[in-house]
Amino acid sequence: MPKIVAEDDTIIRTAQVILDPDTDPERYAAFADYYKVDMPDFDNWVATVRKSVPDLFPTQFQMVSNKQDLLNAIGDASGLICESLIVGRSEIEAATKLKVVQNFGTNLRNIDLKACAARGVKVCTLRRRVNIAVAEHAVTMMLGMAKKLPLLNGRIDETSLHEVGFPARMHDRRHAAAANWGRVDGLRTMYGATVGCLGLGEIGQEVASRVNAFGAKVIYFQRNRQPENVEKLLGAKYCSFRELLSRSDYVSIHLPSNKSTRGLLDEEAISLMKDGSFLVNVSRAEIIDRDALLQALENNKLGGVALDVQYEEPSPSDEPLKNYPTAILTPHSAVAGRGIAAADMEELIGNLATHIRPPIMDPRQDPRR
Repeated sequence: MPKIVAEDDTIIRTAQVILDPDTDPERYAAFADYYKVDMPDFDNWVATVRKSVPDLFPTQFQMVSNKQDLLNAIGDASGLICESLIVGRSEIEAATKLKVVQNFGTNLRNIDLKACAARGVKVCTLRRRVNIAVAEHAVTMMLGMAKKLPLLNGRIDETSLHEVGFPARMHDRRHAAAANWGRVDGLRTMYGATVGCLGLGEIGQEVASRVNAFGAKVIYFQRNRQPENVEKLLGAKYCSFRELLSRSDYVSIHLPSNKSTRGLLDEEAISLMKDGSFLVNVSRAEIIDRDALLQALENNKLGGVALDVQYEEPSPSDEPLKNYPTAILTPHSAVAGRGIAAADMEELIGNLATHIRPPIMDPRQDPRR
């Protein structure tokens, strides 16, 4: 039975559920419930994936969460799945049976590629479809705010437009066109706008490539600057945190939640943003200071805010953010349907199987002959 060591991430655990028959039944049930929204027959999907990798199922899975646990576990592992854990020379040297490192993403900065190559260990990447879905959601939110879609949806008569403050009245058609007879002010385009990406990791890069296609200018800030070839590919320019806030028409957050990012967008930071600019958060709610955000909405500092992540999930029915017509709030649904998460996992497991599969023996070399 092969052994796989995996970084203990809530999504990577899906591979454990599929491949390790000794997985805690409670965990299996939790994942069946997680996928149920789009995949009611989870058991059948798991059985299908297992059947597709006969050399990999059953597998012994060991989840690790830090460097020492990784070193302790990797000695007899055939495969490793990692996302942020460092896989350096010492880890590779300790892994005498290792055949493949599967990175849960495309960023390979945490893996010593030279050490892997020297030991003949294959390194595989995964362009996660879920990241693409989250980026699409972020851009959808930007466009929705720019076009005031939440406010205008269904308001195609004068009375309902008057109710929200627009002086709707048809133009003089003898001379002018009917365009925007609702007299909706403040409509914007992404073309020619500046989108500031707070974080240009894998999701940030997916966002940048999409808004670039709309004709937007992309600037970004994060702790470590991206290589020049990445910037060039995305048409993204590095700048300081304060410059990003002051220049951006749209600020889109793609940062992890940690001590350095919690409350990063506080009252002072939001005050630096352009009046009427848009703020999008598909990362973690606590990166934006809640009180500062409510104050900015109350003062009409922002043209709109769009959050796919909330301060409480599920949120209370009296969540005050729901009172602002310029706020778009979605229930952590940017990840889209479970089918794309399943496709990510099938690709990941397929990569492992390809490189862990025992070599086909030439019958003439079979010692039993």
